[in-house]
Amino acid sequence: MKLLLVFLSLSFYLEAQHLWQKPKAPISQTYLSKLIGPIEKTEPSREINILWLYGYDKHHIPGAHDYVKVKDLMTKLLKSVPKVTLDEAYQFPTDAQLSSADLIVMYLHFEALDDQKIIKLQNYIEQGGAIVALHESLIIRPAEQGAKLSKCFGCAWNEGRSKWGAIFTDISIDNHHPIFKNFPTNLTLHDEFYWNLHQEKDSRILGAVRTGPQGNSKKPIQKSQLTKKPQPVFWTYEIGEGRVFATSAGHNTFSYYDPEFRLILFRGIAWALVEKPDPFMPLVSSGITQNGKVGTTNTMRHWKGKKRK
Repeated sequence: MKLLLVFLSLSFYLEAQHLWQKPKAPISQTYLSKLIGPIEKTEPSREINILWLYGYDKHHIPGAHDYVKVKDLMTKLLKSVPKVTLDEAYQFPTDAQLSSADLIVMYLHFEALDDQKIIKLQNYIEQGGAIVALHESLIIRPAEQGAKLSKCFGCAWNEGRSKWGAIFTDISIDNHHPIFKNFPTNLTLHDEFYWNLHQEKDSRILGAVRTGPQGNSKKPIQKSQLTKKPQPVFWTYEIGEGRVFATSAGHNTFSYYDPEFRLILFRGIAWALVEKPDPFMPLVSSGITQNGKVGTTNTMRHWKGKKRK
């Protein structure tokens, strides 16, 4: 019986990871250059302190919710940008870190955010702070706390109503926004996202997609099975003097090696900081360029050494 329970538990987590998903085919450097456009500035206009907020994942197989692995990858890239310094915090910043951070990038599952911490986040943004919130950073329970977090991020998890599942079709893009400048009106992304979120009326939706089955997403499905109403995947939100860029995507580790997803994230960082994206653009292809192609074919699943707590 014990072995059966272990097998069923493992089966659940394997099914929950959309194992049929693989990285997109690498794209040409020529096409990526067109998406990026001309680069004029080589460094930001000011000294910038970025705080990366992370946690440890307890449940997912390696290759999904790799909070520490993604932190190490992205902070190493960001450290190479002139005038940018990096700091790290586990679960929640100290008051000193909040006061010194120009931008907080968060990729984690919050263990708990009480009213005091949510108020601190909201005050940080309203006073001119910048936030980039990735994937599970949007989830908080119970629903009442999710509604409060939504007022910080523009959208957030609505416990009892929100759902999760794979992305099955192209994302419709608002390419009039600078984060998606030069992009076509549709974006392919092999990932997972959330829907039926709390959503603030002032959030600007930049990317939306039709939803499929909740949860396991054992295999691809036909487009005829998708809902007609699309749900947000990318959005911006402004409160007070601050800016937030957020996405419900970012589940798969290989997404952070996808040059189009990187381009979106680094432009999102620049937009939140009210900076030109130019100094961040070399990071889009850094370490993932070979023979004129940019991207990866590595699924990055089941790697050894995932840190858990």
